[in-house]
Amino acid sequence: MIHKKISLILAALMLSVFTFAQEAENNEIVYNSNELGMHAGFTTGIGLSFRHWSGKYGVQVTAIPLKANDFQFVSAGLTGLYSLSNKKYTRFYLYLGNHLLINSSFYNSYTGANETKTRYNVGFGTGFEVGRKVRFTVMVGYGGYNLTEAPDYYLLPTVETGLYFRLK
Repeated sequence: MIHKKISLILAALMLSVFTFAQEAENNEIVYNSNELGMHAGFTTGIGLSFRHWSGKYGVQVTAIPLKANDFQFVSAGLTGLYSLSNKKYTRFYLYLGNHLLINSSFYNSYTGANETKTRYNVGFGTGFEVGRKVRFTVMVGYGGYNLTEAPDYYLLPTVETGLYFRLK
């Protein structure tokens, strides 16, 4: 009788250890990850976006090329990321963004010529993302706009946002 009770208690303890071990494995924070999504930012780029996190450091590449008969639009962004806090469902980080915009209209009806405008924006600030498999991110900071035009540049606050899906 005592032997059966001891065996039953040992079996219950082993089952609970396996159950908790499985739960701990599912709660593990992923430090290296790849994410794919959409992003829109004044200093980080507009369009399809890919993020790679390796420990505390990350990089984000965002781009979209558009072309039609009478115009061409290219947005390309490269952003450096540094994670300050990485929890199960949230991440808080710093960013430094670079954004190149090329906008061409192939025929301007007023001047009768083709026009191409190139703009370069740079920004830095903090970002926050929430979610586990699908992550929503908001970045707020300060940026320099239109830096390729020496007297006509602007220094203003900036807001960036994105939606990312974690890849395996």
